[in-house]
Amino acid sequence: MSCADSIAKLLVDAHFTSCFTKVLPSALDCAEPIVVTEGAFERDSRMAEEERGTVTVTVLVVREVLAYAENVATAAEYAVRRADWEPYADAGAYRILGIDTTEPAFKERDSSGRYLWAFDVTCAVVRSL
Repeated sequence: MSCADSIAKLLVDAHFTSCFTKVLPSALDCAEPIVVTEGAFERDSRMAEEERGTVTVTVLVVREVLAYAENVATAAEYAVRRADWEPYADAGAYRILGIDTTEPAFKERDSSGRYLWAFDVTCAVVRSL
């Protein structure tokens, strides 16, 4: 499990469908997915038995209609920002201590003509050494 998996599970539990954490699926496989990807761990401090730092997770909302992409991205960001994190805190090697989100923004149109809106979730995490 990873931070991306924890956020994807939160989104699924909040009734968002077609969440993927590994790849952006083809439009033929899933026309309107939500893709959750994870960046690298950035250490802020190191102690005898643990490291603290951040992991940035990007949530990408793909929709066929621009306004719908914006609405779903805004609702997803709101769900993540307002969530009770305790059930989702265990992220494998990390434990999520808190989160901060960016405002959803238009990213691009993909090669199939779908609209992509995205927001970042900065997860404050701790990992045991």
